Amino acid sequence: MRVTLKTGFWGGGCRCLAAAGEGSGGATADNLDELIGSDAKEAIFSLGGNFAEGQLPDVEAPSFPGPLAEEFYWSNADLHFIQGPVGSGKTTTLLKMLLRRAVEMPRSSIDGVRRYKVLFIRETYRQIWQTTIPSYLEVYPRDMGEWSGGKGNPVTHVIRFRDEWGEIEFIAEFGAFGDNVVQSLRGYQATDIVLNEMDTMPVEVLTVGIGRIDRYPGRQHFAKLPRHLQSYGRIVGDMNAPEDEDQWSYKVTHDAHARESMAAELTAAMQADEDANAKKAGRAPEKVKPIEIKFTNQPGYEQPGCENLHNLSASYYPRQIATNRLAGRSDMTERLVYNRVTVMRVGDPVFEAQFNRRVHVSEGPLAFLPDLPLLIGLDQGFKGAAIIAQRAGYFRWRFLRELHFPHLRLLAADFGKRLADLIAEEFPNAEIECGYGDMAGEHGSSNAADENDTWNLLVGRAAGFDVRPQIIGQNRIQPRLEAVRAALEAPLENSQPGLLIDPSCKFLKRGFEARYVWTEEVNMSGDKRKIPDKRYTEANVMDAGQYLLLSGHDANGLSPYVRRDKDNRKRPDRRNGRTGRGAPPTRGLEARHDVLNPYGDA
Repeated sequence: MRVTLKTGFWGGGCRCLAAAGEGSGGATADNLDELIGSDAKEAIFSLGGNFAEGQLPDVEAPSFPGPLAEEFYWSNADLHFIQGPVGSGKTTTLLKMLLRRAVEMPRSSIDGVRRYKVLFIRETYRQIWQTTIPSYLEVYPRDMGEWSGGKGNPVTHVIRFRDEWGEIEFIAEFGAFGDNVVQSLRGYQATDIVLNEMDTMPVEVLTVGIGRIDRYPGRQHFAKLPRHLQSYGRIVGDMNAPEDEDQWSYKVTHDAHARESMAAELTAAMQADEDANAKKAGRAPEKVKPIEIKFTNQPGYEQPGCENLHNLSASYYPRQIATNRLAGRSDMTERLVYNRVTVMRVGDPVFEAQFNRRVHVSEGPLAFLPDLPLLIGLDQGFKGAAIIAQRAGYFRWRFLRELHFPHLRLLAADFGKRLADLIAEEFPNAEIECGYGDMAGEHGSSNAADENDTWNLLVGRAAGFDVRPQIIGQNRIQPRLEAVRAALEAPLENSQPGLLIDPSCKFLKRGFEARYVWTEEVNMSGDKRKIPDKRYTEANVMDAGQYLLLSGHDANGLSPYVRRDKDNRKRPDRRNGRTGRGAPPTRGLEARHDVLNPYGDA
C-alpha cells in the first residue's frame, strides 16, 4: 500500500529547544558521556548535523540508491539483512522502510489506529548516540513528535499522524543490551527489531530478539482480523562485510543452506505452537505461513551495479582507498570499500612483505596426491594445532588441512584421536611419513598415566604415526620464521610457489594476513625486541606450520632453496666450459644434448 502523508497532524513538537545544538558538530568523543547522561529531549536537540527537516519520507514515490536497495525496501520477509560498502545507502533505505511498515500495519480491530513500534538494538549507549540516533535523524525530523527517556536509559520517539486511511502511531525505541542480552531484552515488546551494524553483535540478539517481535500492539487489537493479518513483525539488519567467516552474521547471510535450515526450523516451531493452541481451543489447526529469510548484498566499489554512486562525490571512494593505503590498512579498503569479507588486522603481520593470498592460497581445493606421503606439523598444548601437508617437486609445500579447536581445551590423546579421524576421513589409506612437533612437547605430560609420556608421544600414539621434536634452531623463533619466509619467497617451479595453502585453512589465512602479528617484548635488561604475538589463537596453527617447514632445512639452518641455488651456480657452463661459482646461469629452454651430434660421440 502506497500513500501520501498529510502534513499538519504531527504530535507535540519540541521546537523550543531546536536552536540549542546548531553547529555543535553532532556526537563526538568529548560529548558522548554528556549526551548519555542527559534527558532525551535535551540531548537530541544538542546534536548538530545534516538532519532531516520539515516532513517524513515520502512512501508513495520514494527514491532508492539502486535496484537491490529498492528490493530490500519493499520486502516483508520475516528476517531480511542487507550488506554493502560504506556510502551505499543501505542504512537510509532501511530507515525509510520502517515508515512504510507503519503505514501498512493492520488497523486495530478496537479503535482502527495503526500502532507500530520498532526497537533499535546496540551493545552500548555510546554506539546509539554516536551512530544510530544521528543516522535516524537524517530520515526522521527531530522536531516532530515526542522524545522521552535518556539519562542512561532507553530513548523513545513517538510520532502520531494521519493519512487518508486513518491514524498512525509510530514509535521508535533505542536500547542497549550491555553484557547480558537475555536480561536486557526481557520484557521488550516490539513490532519490528532493527540490528544496526549487526556484524558487531553477538548471536543472542537474533535468538532472543526473535521472541520480542510481533508483540506490539497486544493480541486484542488483532482479534477480529483475518488470521493472515494477525501476525506482523520482523527483524531487519544492516552491516558492512563481516570481519570473519566464523561470525554468525556471515553464516546467516552468506550461507544459503544455513538460512534455509533456520527458516525450516522456525516454521516447524511455529507450526507446533499452532497445533498446540488449536488442540486447546478444540479446533482444526491451520497451516502457518513459512518463515522467509532473505539477504541483500550490494556490490562494492568498482564492481558492476555499485549503488548510490549518483549521491556521492567522484572522490568519495578513491580518497578512502588512498588514505588506507598510506596507513597500511588495505584490509579496511577490502572490507569497507570493496565489500569483501576480510579479517581485520590486530597489528603488523609478521609475513606482510612475503605473503600474497593470490599466490599462496589456492583458488580451489588442493588435490591430495596419492603417490606422496603426508607430513604433519604439530604445536603442543591444550589448544594444540596440526597442519596436514604434502611435499611435491622440489620442496613445493602443499598445506592441505589444518586442525585446531580454539574454544576447547583438549588433552593430547583426545587431540590425536581427532587428528586420526580427520586423516581417515579426508585421506583414506594415505601413508604418513612423519610428524614434526614442538620441542616443548617432549616434556612429560602431567595428564599422562606414565610420567615418561609426552604430548608428542601421546598424540602420535593416538594418531598412528611417529612425532619427532623439531630440533633445528633449538626452538628459537628466528629460524622458524626464516623457514616460512624461504618457502613464501621461493621461486616458482612449474608455476607452483614454495608454499600453497588450501582455501579451507582459515586459521592460516587469518594468521598470514591479519592475526599473526608483531608485538614488543622487554627483557630483564630493559631492552625491547619484536616477537610474534602469541595471544591470538592463530599463532598455534602458524607454529605448527613452522615446525613442519623447518624440517626441510639443513641442520645449520640453510634452506633447501638456497642450497639448490648454490648447486646451480656450480654446474658447468655449457657455452664456454667454465665451472664453479662464477658460471653464469643458463637462460631459456635447454635441449640437454648437442643438436649437431644427437647420437653422441659414439
